[in-house]
Amino acid sequence: MGELNKKFKDAVRDLMYLLEKNYPKKPSITLVGNRYRLDSDERMILYRGVFKTSDAVIRIKKIRVLPSVVPGKLAIDGYNVLITIESYLLGKTVFRSLDGFVRDISGVYGNFKYTETTQRSIELLADYTRNLPIKERGKKGDLMVYLDAPVSKSGELAAYIRRFFKASGIQSCVEVLANPDSRLIEEGESGAVATSDTVIADKVPICVDIPGYIITHVLKKRIPDLRRLLDQPEVHG
Repeated sequence: MGELNKKFKDAVRDLMYLLEKNYPKKPSITLVGNRYRLDSDERMILYRGVFKTSDAVIRIKKIRVLPSVVPGKLAIDGYNVLITIESYLLGKTVFRSLDGFVRDISGVYGNFKYTETTQRSIELLADYTRNLPIKERGKKGDLMVYLDAPVSKSGELAAYIRRFFKASGIQSCVEVLANPDSRLIEEGESGAVATSDTVIADKVPICVDIPGYIITHVLKKRIPDLRRLLDQPEVHG
């Protein structure tokens, strides 16, 4: 994304003003984007990264920064997490949103392709999950990864993750589901969910930002933070 310039800063502020007045988001982005002549990537950053202050504050409070203990179980929104990590590894735009979550702008779910970079993303995910302090009544809890069935070759990707996790000594359940969102929300009732999907995050009490943690704590890289545009405290997940 490069430096967050004044033009984009003004666009963020204008969009926030419209959202606070309850104007619909997509038409507001079109209006702001046309005014400041934003390109498609900048408009996607607005769409995925700018929210009403009240919504952003609620989500920020849900984020747990590991190694704090995750109660009971951790359910991972597979493509959501892996695509964000992979986007960063490929040098694509990744940023921290106003609600504290790290997101990408690729939007490639339907066209996702399994590559060597995907393997590296899975390696990073495995390293992250290997020693997670998931606890339930004094014993180790459950780790689950859910993938979207409509995405091409999800079955093959799930099989690879199972094999890799097993070889890495990680006990997990990896499933391909037609509607993983509902399962993630269900699992979130008694555990934590790793996702930046706002629909899911708004319906579960505890969220984990795996891409944010891996990029900042494992890869030791700084992520552009939209909160800097508004002189708000940055979130380090």
